[in-house]
Amino acid sequence: MTDLVLTTADGVRLAARWWWPPPGAHDAGEAVVVVHGFCGRKDGPEVEMIAVRQAAAGRRVLTFDLRGHGGSEGATTLGFRERLDVDAAVAAARADADVVVVVGASMGGVASIDHLAGATTDPAAGDGRWRADGAVVVGTPAQWRVPRSTRGVMAVALTQTRVGRALAARRLGTRVAARPERGASPVERIARVTRPVAVVHGLADRFVSPGAARLLFEAASEPRLLDLVPRMGHGFTPAAVEPVATAVGWIVDELARDGRAGASGRPV
Repeated sequence: MTDLVLTTADGVRLAARWWWPPPGAHDAGEAVVVVHGFCGRKDGPEVEMIAVRQAAAGRRVLTFDLRGHGGSEGATTLGFRERLDVDAAVAAARADADVVVVVGASMGGVASIDHLAGATTDPAAGDGRWRADGAVVVGTPAQWRVPRSTRGVMAVALTQTRVGRALAARRLGTRVAARPERGASPVERIARVTRPVAVVHGLADRFVSPGAARLLFEAASEPRLLDLVPRMGHGFTPAAVEPVATAVGWIVDELARDGRAGASGRPV
């Protein structure tokens, strides 16, 4: 593992970490950028499970603390400006990889969709090469609706009240921006994506309904994949590790089948 610092287009410094394939593993020439959800961490156990599994497949894995989380600067906007964080991570991953796939959970999935939709393509690139080649979104909401559940009420309290934001900062190490912008819903954004997208969702998810996954899948363009996983809860859970690995492999295969170019301009 190697720690580093990323800087976003709006000047926010993000704490990040590279996870390398084990010694002797085949170097696939691919990188995976893992984007955690609300109150997650670059080195949290749920992120580590995904990173270790991908590294074992010969891929370089970049994890990072989204703005307002852990060792990163700024305040979380609950998915709106986090797209800039994903932009910065993908740009770093492009340095040595022909193929870059983003894997985002929940709020991280929202940011991954927005990144892939090209809302913040690096103007210096011009051709969109700083965007990822595909994305796996896990337990990601389709619309800006808070679930009518105990967890939903807690989420509202933590993000939309002054006391809740103070508690999130003090107890959870997550700094939440007051009244962040929302913009278009994830289901509207995913319709603009022109690269492979896999939607992975747990049928036991009690925070975001599996119906959200169906909406995202239906709005996405081909090639697309939908995987509704039995007994899987919300986001990066142990039950998500293998479905995510399968989805990343599917994206790589789709890119190879279509002869799409990666960062180097060579067919992948």
